[in-house]
Amino acid sequence: MQSWVFYGIVAAICFGINTILYKIASQRGNFSPAFGSLVFGIGILIAFLVYFFAKPSLQFEWKSTTLAIAAGIIWAIGFLAIAIAISQKGEVARLAPLYNANTIIAVILGIILLKEVPDMSQMIRVIIGAVMIIAGAVLVSI
Repeated sequence: MQSWVFYGIVAAICFGINTILYKIASQRGNFSPAFGSLVFGIGILIAFLVYFFAKPSLQFEWKSTTLAIAAGIIWAIGFLAIAIAISQKGEVARLAPLYNANTIIAVILGIILLKEVPDMSQMIRVIIGAVMIIAGAVLVSI
């Protein structure tokens, strides 16, 4: 298994567990989406500081730093949307497939902006997978 596949699987597991823990915390703690997101952000900061101090590196360029900050802001807006949906009694089993339809956006933008065009056999699998993701998101939301 290639290492990027392993890290992709780790991310999927962590993001799946994360949503469940956040919903349990919001139900038991009865906190607002704003407060929950702030506390969630503190947890993120702690994890990133541990990683940074374990593998310190100050290598950067301002242009890429600005893009990384923009990516963080966009991610935070997405998380706030999830937090609000959970606070409005959104069911994780129905909500998670909806917000994970983000895969479609990443694939399309990867192909268009990053020129990550798969070969024809991969393209067919990507299209079939994308259709299945869209169908799943529609099915759980109706």
